[in-house]
Amino acid sequence: MNNGHTAVTIGGREYPLTLPDFDKREDLALSWHQAATASDGASLRRIAAAALGLCSLLGKRSGASWEACGCNVLAYGGKVYSYLREAKATIPEVMEQGGIAVGLCADSVFPREAEVDTRAGFIDPPVGGLTS
Repeated sequence: MNNGHTAVTIGGREYPLTLPDFDKREDLALSWHQAATASDGASLRRIAAAALGLCSLLGKRSGASWEACGCNVLAYGGKVYSYLREAKATIPEVMEQGGIAVGLCADSVFPREAEVDTRAGFIDPPVGGLTS
């Protein structure tokens, strides 16, 4: 889902992405999946904004605090989303760029099988087994 992105662009400005703590990445990925499964567009917008806030300087710029929002993805995302929209970010921009950040988080928490094999150094056993 991340397509190699390490930055997002909002309002013509580029913001480098860094991964937040594991629990936040997991919350973002699971929340995104649940909202997408339910076709809940309002929640998806807030989750995308939360990902932008937690993965870039946009969170600090928005004045939103993860802890003050009760470590709640939708509450925090709502604060960041409001900031972004008031700063003239479009809904498609928030969704596309936030989706990149969510993708990075999801891939780091739930790696694909090929990525697991590569990271662990797994290889197929030799033909004929180890006793040949």
